[in-house]
Amino acid sequence: MQGLDRREFLKLFAASAGCYALSATPTPFLSGLSPARAAAGLYHFPQGIASGDPQPDAVMLWARVEPLVGGSDEPMPSFTKPIDLVLQVSEDESFSSLIVERMLRADPKSDHTVRIFLRDLKPDSFYYYRFFAGSDTTPFIGRTRTAPSPTDLRPVRYAFLSCQNYEQGFYGALRRLVNDDIAAAPENRIEFVLHLGDFIYERTGDVPETETPSRLVGPMPDGSKPWEPDGTHPWWQRGGQSPVSLADYRFLYKKYLTDPDLQAARARFPFIHTWDDHEFTNDAWQSHDTYFGDGEPAQVRKLAANQAWFEFIPAVLTEAPKFAGVNSEAHDFNTAKVENAPMGTVDENLLYQGADNIKALSSLTIYRAFSWGGLIDLIITDLRSYRSQPVLSAEVKEFIKGAPVPPVRIVKLLDAGRTANGGTPPEVLTYADRSMPNPRRASPAGTHMGGPQKTWFKAVMKGSKARWRIWANSTPALAMRLDFASIPFAGLETGYMGTDGWQGFPHELQELMGYLKAEKITNVISCAGDYHTHAAGRLPVDPDAEVLSFSAVEFAATGISSGSLFDGAERASKSNGFFRRMVVIEDSETIVENFNNTVVNGLRAGVLTNYTNSAAVGAMFRNERASPGLSFLDSKSHGYAIVHATNDKMVVELVNVGDVSKDAGPEGSAVLRRSRFEVVPWGPDEEPRLSEPVFEGIPPFPYALPSA
Repeated sequence: MQGLDRREFLKLFAASAGCYALSATPTPFLSGLSPARAAAGLYHFPQGIASGDPQPDAVMLWARVEPLVGGSDEPMPSFTKPIDLVLQVSEDESFSSLIVERMLRADPKSDHTVRIFLRDLKPDSFYYYRFFAGSDTTPFIGRTRTAPSPTDLRPVRYAFLSCQNYEQGFYGALRRLVNDDIAAAPENRIEFVLHLGDFIYERTGDVPETETPSRLVGPMPDGSKPWEPDGTHPWWQRGGQSPVSLADYRFLYKKYLTDPDLQAARARFPFIHTWDDHEFTNDAWQSHDTYFGDGEPAQVRKLAANQAWFEFIPAVLTEAPKFAGVNSEAHDFNTAKVENAPMGTVDENLLYQGADNIKALSSLTIYRAFSWGGLIDLIITDLRSYRSQPVLSAEVKEFIKGAPVPPVRIVKLLDAGRTANGGTPPEVLTYADRSMPNPRRASPAGTHMGGPQKTWFKAVMKGSKARWRIWANSTPALAMRLDFASIPFAGLETGYMGTDGWQGFPHELQELMGYLKAEKITNVISCAGDYHTHAAGRLPVDPDAEVLSFSAVEFAATGISSGSLFDGAERASKSNGFFRRMVVIEDSETIVENFNNTVVNGLRAGVLTNYTNSAAVGAMFRNERASPGLSFLDSKSHGYAIVHATNDKMVVELVNVGDVSKDAGPEGSAVLRRSRFEVVPWGPDEEPRLSEPVFEGIPPFPYALPSA
């Protein structure tokens, strides 16, 4: 066993609970571990193992251990003592030549999780790792890898995914990803997984009342009062709870991570994470929740959510290096004492200055940037912690009541604040026959990133020298609209299909896309999640300009298990015959997702396709500006995306595994279709181009009629 003197030992254990920094020895050595020193069956690792944020010379490793009640498979309840572990790392799967063997301690202060920042590794290399507690070892041998050296321009292959609601479905898509990777030739295997958020869903019972959950999370240790349906939240089940404590958030991670398919993926691939809303609270902004009306301050929950994420997600934060000369702002969790208190006043970035809000937010910073060789740079953003209060307040929602979707005009006016209409915002808003004072007439424009992160984002984008710049973007920037204004005599306005993502912050999105164009920053690919749909398109500088100009390409990956975008639209359309024709084409036996057609090509195309049962007739009435820049939607989907980047092109494959309501078992979910796209690099004075999709399997509607 590698030598460890007393001073080094004390220094090691003086670190934050469960956090270690270790160096790999430069030469192999023989193990000093004696597996016979304790009886087996005293400990287990119920959440598996994981690695994250690979660097050319380092990676973060993770595990969690529990003691068992003697002679049983039951965890020992309320265990409050540290557990000693041994970590082994090897360059071969047989562990015949170890490069690390170190004692660690899993502390109850971190819920017996450990995070190890392993340094002094070789670039572009595989490493295998495992943990021992006594004679008990981890259920998998972990496999991780380091990033290529910064000058290496070899091709890169990775996956990106999001949204894994435990109760809405199973994780057969992850098992499919793992099994396909095992079967692939070495040059076709993926190198890392980019997880874009909603790793957990904070609310149990987050399943429509009319459906039966695929599986149950169970009651939380503390938890809110169990939900009793009252007609206001038909997407919640009776008895559902939200977390109120650190114990609740830890409980959720522990439950989610018992899934064998998720464990297998985390053991095989290093993950690179950001978060979305459900790691804290639905539709989160700063330290505020939104469950009822405009919601209320929730600083205690935000702090707890941050701590639990840090404990269970391996990420390189404090240790993150500079990127292109720009200092990293990321840092590990720092605890604080907070209360659920008024948010205070806002600064020019619309960040609320109440002490408890600031302390909760600053407890953990996760936006960061890495390089993967010289071919791609990864820019990972946090779009929840610093965003401004949503413009669609309860008052505004009441004002636009009757609008089928939030009108683009109203959202843009409100979001622009005092910059609207060239700096002369209207004093009064009007909609239909109603009016109200403009509540944001004196406000700065809204922000999705917050001011400091936006400054950082621009700096790293400008400093990036890689062939491709990958934006890990938890919410899609692609326009998804319903063009109700195209329906004659209806008196309706075109609106956004939701404003919780970038569509709720159009002013800042236009600023960022304009910045990329003005600074001639090319080959930006946004990898997005959140909307539970596969989508592809180009991001315009101004989606409402007379002539469109584009700055980037975006691909959105659907959810691993969360309810699909189409399923939500289909449920909502059941009480409205006209809208239902836009969403589905149906007979007594089949339902076809006409929603893809309607969102991309416009309402008239969708309705006429339904009436004529002819996509060709519908295409004659296509509105090319229905959702500006959006060119593809596969809204009834579950799965993930795979990216293959070379110097000459980027190939993106959107994998749809279909229904995940049943456990697919060790074989994993079958693939319904793969939709492949190509993007070629573009120059400073060129527009990005996106190929038409090529399908393997059953194409989505309207690419094929039901009879095709």
